[in-house]
Amino acid sequence: MGEEKIPIETFHGLLRDLLIWNLVVPAEPGGDEADSWRLVPRAQQRLTELAAASGPWPAEQTVYVDRRCTDCGFRQLTWLRDGAYLCGRCWQARTTRDQNEETSVSAMPERRPWWVARRRNSVA
Repeated sequence: MGEEKIPIETFHGLLRDLLIWNLVVPAEPGGDEADSWRLVPRAQQRLTELAAASGPWPAEQTVYVDRRCTDCGFRQLTWLRDGAYLCGRCWQARTTRDQNEETSVSAMPERRPWWVARRRNSVA
């Protein structure tokens, strides 16, 4: 089984948080690698407790705060579903659409993507 490569940009927020909260420190000089870091003992202990208590946390139960929904583009609570970050409304729309796909057209109107500019009616 090959190891899946995840882009390092995925972890920028996490790595910044580790530095800001002083949960990592540079490794002692003279180690194997010059630019290596290690968790502080407090963080290592908590990580061990979390891993032992529940095992790996399922991705579908993790809630992401202020992440852009893949379908509607709004920043809100999202969950990782089928490889996409979706808000509750869009997830419901997808599941409803999948169930109704072979019988009829979905009743939910299409929402504009977030990058489409919203035009206001001008009063002359």
